[in-house]
Amino acid sequence: MTLQCRSAGITHPIRFSAVDAKEAAHDTFTRYGPHDPNAPYWEMTPTEIACTESHRAIWEAVAQTGRPSVVLEDDVLLSTTAADVIAGLANHAASFHLVKLDALSFVVRLGPAVSLGQQRLHPLTHPVPSAAAYLLSPAGAAILLSRSQSYCDHLDDFITRPAPGYRAFQLWPAIAVQGMFAALSGEADIPSDVAGSERTTSEQGTVPRPARGPALYRLRKDAIRTGRKLARRLWRDRSLRAAGGTVGVVPLAEDLPPYRSGPGG
Repeated sequence: MTLQCRSAGITHPIRFSAVDAKEAAHDTFTRYGPHDPNAPYWEMTPTEIACTESHRAIWEAVAQTGRPSVVLEDDVLLSTTAADVIAGLANHAASFHLVKLDALSFVVRLGPAVSLGQQRLHPLTHPVPSAAAYLLSPAGAAILLSRSQSYCDHLDDFITRPAPGYRAFQLWPAIAVQGMFAALSGEADIPSDVAGSERTTSEQGTVPRPARGPALYRLRKDAIRTGRKLARRLWRDRSLRAAGGTVGVVPLAEDLPPYRSGPGG
Protein backbone atom coordinates (compact mmCIF):
# COMPACT_ATOMS: atom_id res chain seq x y z
CA MET A 1 0.00 0.00 0.00
CA THR A 2 2.86 2.38 0.77
CA LEU A 3 4.29 1.83 -2.72
CA GLN A 4 0.89 2.38 -4.31
CA CYS A 5 0.44 5.65 -2.45
CA ARG A 6 3.92 6.80 -3.37
CA SER A 7 3.42 6.11 -7.08
CA ALA A 8 0.05 7.88 -6.92
CA GLY A 9 1.59 10.97 -5.32
CA ILE A 10 -0.12 10.46 -1.96
CA THR A 11 2.25 11.46 0.84
CA HIS A 12 2.17 10.57 4.54
CA PRO A 13 -0.69 8.01 4.51
CA ILE A 14 -1.98 7.11 7.96
CA ARG A 15 -2.34 3.37 8.56
CA PHE A 16 -5.21 2.13 10.70
CA SER A 17 -5.12 -1.33 12.26
CA ALA A 18 -8.11 -3.41 11.23
CA VAL A 19 -10.47 -4.79 13.84
CA ASP A 20 -9.88 -8.50 14.45
CA ALA A 21 -12.74 -10.70 13.28
CA LYS A 22 -12.23 -12.83 16.40
CA GLU A 23 -13.33 -9.87 18.50
CA ALA A 24 -16.48 -9.51 16.42
CA ALA A 25 -17.24 -13.18 16.97
CA HIS A 26 -17.59 -12.63 20.71
CA ASP A 27 -20.38 -10.02 20.69
CA THR A 28 -17.93 -7.16 21.31
CA PHE A 29 -19.78 -4.66 19.16
CA THR A 30 -23.17 -3.66 20.50
CA ARG A 31 -24.00 -1.66 17.37
CA TYR A 32 -24.37 -4.86 15.36
CA GLY A 33 -28.12 -5.47 15.23
CA PRO A 34 -29.05 -8.82 13.68
CA HIS A 35 -32.56 -10.21 13.27
CA ASP A 36 -34.10 -6.84 12.41
CA PRO A 37 -36.97 -7.39 9.94
CA ASN A 38 -36.28 -3.98 8.39
CA ALA A 39 -32.52 -4.46 7.93
CA PRO A 40 -31.00 -5.36 4.55
CA TYR A 41 -29.53 -8.58 5.98
CA TRP A 42 -30.60 -10.93 8.75
CA GLU A 43 -27.10 -11.69 10.03
CA MET A 44 -23.46 -10.87 9.21
CA THR A 45 -20.28 -12.91 9.51
CA PRO A 46 -17.64 -11.88 12.08
CA THR A 47 -15.41 -10.72 9.22
CA GLU A 48 -18.16 -8.49 7.82
CA ILE A 49 -18.76 -6.98 11.26
CA ALA A 50 -15.03 -6.42 11.78
CA CYS A 51 -14.75 -4.76 8.37
CA THR A 52 -17.58 -2.35 9.19
CA GLU A 53 -16.11 -1.54 12.61
CA SER A 54 -12.67 -0.96 11.07
CA HIS A 55 -14.08 1.59 8.66
CA ARG A 56 -16.26 3.08 11.38
CA ALA A 57 -13.14 3.90 13.41
CA ILE A 58 -11.84 5.81 10.41
CA TRP A 59 -15.14 7.70 10.05
CA GLU A 60 -14.75 8.82 13.66
CA ALA A 61 -11.27 10.15 12.89
CA VAL A 62 -12.52 12.00 9.78
CA ALA A 63 -15.37 13.57 11.74
CA GLN A 64 -12.97 14.66 14.50
CA THR A 65 -10.34 16.18 12.21
CA GLY A 66 -12.90 18.11 10.19
CA ARG A 67 -10.97 17.42 6.97
CA PRO A 68 -12.02 15.35 3.94
CA SER A 69 -10.04 12.11 3.85
CA VAL A 70 -9.49 9.16 1.55
CA VAL A 71 -10.13 5.65 2.86
CA LEU A 72 -8.05 2.96 1.13
CA GLU A 73 -7.96 -0.76 1.81
CA ASP A 74 -4.53 -2.37 1.62
CA ASP A 75 -5.19 -4.44 -1.52
CA VAL A 76 -6.08 -1.52 -3.78
CA LEU A 77 -4.21 -0.41 -6.90
CA LEU A 78 -4.08 3.33 -7.57
CA SER A 79 -3.74 5.42 -10.70
CA THR A 80 -0.77 7.77 -10.83
CA THR A 81 -3.33 10.57 -11.16
CA ALA A 82 -4.92 9.75 -7.79
CA ALA A 83 -3.35 12.51 -5.69
CA ASP A 84 -4.27 15.28 -8.13
CA VAL A 85 -7.82 13.98 -8.60
CA ILE A 86 -8.39 13.64 -4.86
CA ALA A 87 -6.95 17.08 -4.10
CA GLY A 88 -9.23 18.66 -6.68
CA LEU A 89 -12.31 16.95 -5.26
CA ALA A 90 -11.36 17.67 -1.65
CA ASN A 91 -11.48 21.39 -2.39
CA HIS A 92 -15.23 20.95 -2.92
CA ALA A 93 -15.98 18.82 0.15
CA ALA A 94 -19.10 20.86 0.92
CA SER A 95 -20.65 19.48 -2.28
CA PHE A 96 -20.47 15.78 -1.42
CA HIS A 97 -20.60 13.34 1.45
CA LEU A 98 -18.84 10.44 -0.29
CA VAL A 99 -17.13 9.89 -3.63
CA LYS A 100 -16.46 6.29 -4.61
CA LEU A 101 -13.02 6.20 -6.22
CA ASP A 102 -12.82 2.53 -7.18
CA ALA A 103 -14.94 0.25 -9.32
CA LEU A 104 -15.19 -3.30 -10.57
CA SER A 105 -16.59 -5.00 -13.65
CA PHE A 106 -20.21 -4.76 -12.53
CA VAL A 107 -23.11 -3.03 -14.29
CA VAL A 108 -24.22 -0.01 -12.26
CA ARG A 109 -26.98 2.53 -12.72
CA LEU A 110 -25.86 6.09 -12.15
CA GLY A 111 -27.54 9.47 -12.26
CA PRO A 112 -26.70 12.27 -14.72
CA ALA A 113 -23.06 13.40 -14.71
CA VAL A 114 -21.97 16.45 -12.73
CA SER A 115 -18.61 18.23 -12.76
CA LEU A 116 -16.69 18.81 -9.54
CA GLY A 117 -13.06 19.83 -9.22
CA GLN A 118 -12.66 19.22 -12.98
CA GLN A 119 -13.76 15.62 -12.45
CA ARG A 120 -16.81 13.79 -13.74
CA LEU A 121 -19.06 12.36 -11.04
CA HIS A 122 -22.30 10.42 -11.22
CA PRO A 123 -24.81 10.20 -8.34
CA LEU A 124 -25.22 6.67 -6.98
CA THR A 125 -28.77 5.39 -7.41
CA HIS A 126 -28.40 2.00 -5.69
CA PRO A 127 -25.90 0.10 -3.52
CA VAL A 128 -22.80 -0.94 -5.47
CA PRO A 129 -20.00 -3.40 -4.66
CA SER A 130 -16.62 -2.59 -3.10
CA ALA A 131 -15.58 -0.11 -0.42
CA ALA A 132 -11.87 -0.30 -1.21
CA ALA A 133 -11.34 3.38 -2.03
CA TYR A 134 -13.54 6.36 -1.27
CA LEU A 135 -13.26 10.04 -0.43
CA LEU A 136 -15.25 11.06 2.63
CA SER A 137 -16.14 14.54 3.81
CA PRO A 138 -16.49 15.30 7.55
CA ALA A 139 -20.23 15.76 7.04
CA GLY A 140 -20.37 12.41 5.28
CA ALA A 141 -18.49 10.76 8.13
CA ALA A 142 -21.00 12.19 10.62
CA ILE A 143 -23.88 10.79 8.57
CA LEU A 144 -22.35 7.32 8.36
CA LEU A 145 -21.62 7.32 12.08
CA SER A 146 -25.20 8.27 12.87
CA ARG A 147 -26.68 5.71 10.50
CA SER A 148 -24.45 2.93 11.88
CA GLN A 149 -25.53 3.26 15.51
CA SER A 150 -27.38 0.03 14.73
CA TYR A 151 -26.60 -1.91 11.57
CA CYS A 152 -26.89 -5.22 9.79
CA ASP A 153 -25.65 -4.41 6.31
CA HIS A 154 -22.60 -5.15 4.21
CA LEU A 155 -20.13 -2.27 4.31
CA ASP A 156 -20.07 -1.53 0.58
CA ASP A 157 -23.87 -1.59 0.39
CA PHE A 158 -24.09 0.59 3.49
CA ILE A 159 -21.85 3.44 2.33
CA THR A 160 -23.34 3.55 -1.18
CA ARG A 161 -27.00 3.01 -0.30
CA PRO A 162 -29.02 6.12 -1.30
CA ALA A 163 -30.79 7.96 1.51
CA PRO A 164 -32.56 11.33 1.75
CA GLY A 165 -29.99 14.11 2.02
CA TYR A 166 -27.03 11.76 1.47
CA ARG A 167 -24.87 12.92 -1.46
CA ALA A 168 -22.85 9.94 -2.70
CA PHE A 169 -21.16 9.81 -6.10
CA GLN A 170 -19.13 7.52 -8.36
CA LEU A 171 -15.96 8.95 -9.91
CA TRP A 172 -15.78 8.41 -13.69
CA PRO A 173 -13.33 6.97 -14.64
CA ALA A 174 -12.35 5.21 -11.44
CA ILE A 175 -8.80 5.81 -10.20
CA ALA A 176 -8.59 2.65 -8.08
CA VAL A 177 -9.36 -1.05 -8.32
CA GLN A 178 -8.87 -3.91 -5.89
CA GLY A 179 -6.12 -6.30 -6.91
CA MET A 180 -8.47 -9.27 -6.81
CA PHE A 181 -10.59 -7.67 -9.55
CA ALA A 182 -7.69 -6.63 -11.82
CA ALA A 183 -5.86 -8.58 -14.53
CA LEU A 184 -2.43 -8.75 -12.91
CA SER A 185 -0.70 -11.43 -14.97
CA GLY A 186 2.83 -10.28 -15.75
CA GLU A 187 2.76 -7.54 -13.10
CA ALA A 188 5.83 -8.69 -11.21
CA ASP A 189 5.89 -5.67 -8.92
CA ILE A 190 2.44 -6.38 -7.46
CA PRO A 191 2.63 -8.20 -4.09
CA SER A 192 0.83 -11.55 -4.03
CA ASP A 193 -1.41 -10.48 -1.15
CA VAL A 194 -2.82 -7.68 -3.32
CA ALA A 195 -4.03 -10.13 -5.95
CA GLY A 196 -6.43 -11.84 -3.55
CA SER A 197 -8.65 -11.06 -0.62
CA GLU A 198 -7.30 -12.11 2.77
CA ARG A 199 -10.66 -11.53 4.43
CA THR A 200 -12.60 -13.86 2.18
CA THR A 201 -10.04 -16.64 2.04
CA SER A 202 -9.30 -16.67 5.76
CA GLU A 203 -12.92 -17.27 6.65
CA GLN A 204 -13.72 -20.04 4.18
CA GLY A 205 -14.54 -23.28 5.93
CA THR A 206 -14.10 -21.86 9.44
CA VAL A 207 -17.24 -19.81 10.09
CA PRO A 208 -20.86 -20.88 9.56
CA ARG A 209 -22.72 -18.94 6.90
CA PRO A 210 -25.02 -16.29 8.39
CA ALA A 211 -28.69 -17.19 8.61
CA ARG A 212 -30.85 -15.75 5.83
CA GLY A 213 -33.78 -15.16 8.14
CA PRO A 214 -37.30 -16.56 8.51
CA ALA A 215 -39.43 -17.40 5.49
CA LEU A 216 -41.47 -14.18 5.54
CA TYR A 217 -38.30 -12.05 5.65
CA ARG A 218 -36.79 -13.96 2.71
CA LEU A 219 -39.99 -13.81 0.69
CA ARG A 220 -40.20 -10.05 1.18
CA LYS A 221 -36.58 -9.57 0.06
CA ASP A 222 -37.12 -11.79 -2.98
CA ALA A 223 -40.28 -9.89 -3.93
CA ILE A 224 -38.47 -6.53 -3.69
CA ARG A 225 -35.54 -7.84 -5.72
CA THR A 226 -37.81 -9.28 -8.41
CA GLY A 227 -39.85 -6.09 -8.60
CA ARG A 228 -36.69 -4.01 -8.95
CA LYS A 229 -35.36 -6.17 -11.78
CA LEU A 230 -38.69 -6.04 -13.59
CA ALA A 231 -38.97 -2.27 -13.23
CA ARG A 232 -35.47 -1.82 -14.61
CA ARG A 233 -36.24 -4.01 -17.59
CA LEU A 234 -39.60 -2.42 -18.38
CA TRP A 235 -38.99 1.29 -17.85
CA ARG A 236 -36.52 2.41 -15.20
CA ASP A 237 -33.29 1.91 -17.18
CA ARG A 238 -34.81 3.62 -20.20
CA SER A 239 -35.99 6.54 -18.08
CA LEU A 240 -32.60 6.85 -16.41
CA ARG A 241 -30.81 7.04 -19.76
CA ALA A 242 -33.35 9.56 -21.07
CA ALA A 243 -32.62 11.77 -18.06
CA GLY A 244 -28.88 11.72 -18.79
CA GLY A 245 -27.92 8.85 -16.52
CA THR A 246 -25.91 5.80 -17.47
CA VAL A 247 -26.24 2.03 -17.20
CA GLY A 248 -22.99 0.14 -17.59
CA VAL A 249 -19.56 -0.69 -16.21
CA VAL A 250 -17.48 2.18 -14.80
CA PRO A 251 -14.23 2.48 -16.79
CA LEU A 252 -10.86 2.49 -15.08
CA ALA A 253 -8.15 5.12 -15.47
CA GLU A 254 -5.93 4.37 -18.45
CA ASP A 255 -2.85 3.54 -16.38
CA LEU A 256 -4.61 0.92 -14.26
CA PRO A 257 -4.64 -2.76 -15.27
CA PRO A 258 -7.88 -3.85 -16.93
CA TYR A 259 -10.60 -5.71 -15.11
CA ARG A 260 -10.00 -9.39 -14.58
CA SER A 261 -12.25 -11.61 -16.67
CA GLY A 262 -14.17 -14.51 -15.21
CA PRO A 263 -15.75 -14.82 -11.74
CA GLY A 264 -15.32 -11.65 -9.75
CA GLY A 265 -14.12 -9.76 -12.81
